[in-house]
Amino acid sequence: MTDTERAKVLAEEVLDCVSFRLRRAARMVAKRYDDALRPVGLRNTQFSVLGALAYLGETGIGELAVQMATDGTTLTRNLDVLVRRGLIENVAAEDGRVRRVRLTSMGQETLEEALPLWRAAQSKTLEFVGSGTWQETRKLLAEIESGEEK
Repeated sequence: MTDTERAKVLAEEVLDCVSFRLRRAARMVAKRYDDALRPVGLRNTQFSVLGALAYLGETGIGELAVQMATDGTTLTRNLDVLVRRGLIENVAAEDGRVRRVRLTSMGQETLEEALPLWRAAQSKTLEFVGSGTWQETRKLLAEIESGEEK
């Protein structure tokens, strides 16, 4: 086998990596949602933060990061943008080392305005994927997220 052939075989193997394929698919789907949410000035990740805060209510960043399965730095960056836009606000905490946040009324209104746009993107994505396939994929993703082996 030539060096070129070996390089091609290696590249094909690397590009079939589960992590790479999941991240690539996630980026492609996220773009669809970003495009759908653009009229209300939100990115998919920001919409998710607003939705999580609507569900959780006032919460600490650590808890929010756990619920969203994201790192603190990425979350803080998104929170700062949403604070500047007046969609969420920082809340004084007894422990000054803990940052707490909550949805503002403007944030709730923006979430409600964005919801039909998100639903349309969700519907279009499910139509593309197929509802049965999505149900199976959800189960598989839950298993992957739990980190437990079968």
